Amino acid sequence: MTTTVGVPKMITGQQITGEYRLKGHHEMVAAFNFQPDSSFEFYFIYGAVDRMAKGKYSIRDKQIFFRSDKTPGRDFTIRKQSVQGKGTTIKITESNPALQANVLCIFMKGTERDSIYSNNNGLAFSSLTNCDSIIAMHTLFPDEFSIIKSDASNKNDFFELSLNPSLAELSFKNFILTIDGESLSGSLPYLFESEVAVFVRQ
Repeated sequence: MTTTVGVPKMITGQQITGEYRLKGHHEMVAAFNFQPDSSFEFYFIYGAVDRMAKGKYSIRDKQIFFRSDKTPGRDFTIRKQSVQGKGTTIKITESNPALQANVLCIFMKGTERDSIYSNNNGLAFSSLTNCDSIIAMHTLFPDEFSIIKSDASNKNDFFELSLNPSLAELSFKNFILTIDGESLSGSLPYLFESEVAVFVRQ
């Protein structure tokens, strides 16, 4: 008989099949639905913001790991980029004006870092020039940051961005839920507004 040492025991997806709803948030609705074929669906409603996710999950040592269909870091499309010679500017172009604001843009140059939110006109300006890198995330739809610029050899200092439909989806990158009886718990503060979110089986 051969034994394997150090390999975590696998638990079948059948053991958590069903719906688990977020507990303790009166104005926020969120739930996971786990299927026997190791697929999952997730929905989230908070105010005017709806989010969703779907993909596959696996279980190891009472922890649920997610592999969503969404590819993280691709929530913006660079429509135009050019050299203007005055600091560095991000412009968000969106048919819904309400979504042009609240995009967090982080400009980085060496050890310098400038965090600017886009205004109601969709503009975020940093006085930093020749940035090494720029990343962005919409704070109404938080997820992984999207890379706008990653190479200092790119001399452009003006970037016009449009929003992609993927904003409404979640990638769940590095998100893990722990199984505890009939409930699941995990940390994703930027979404659930608490250090630990608890989901209870329905």
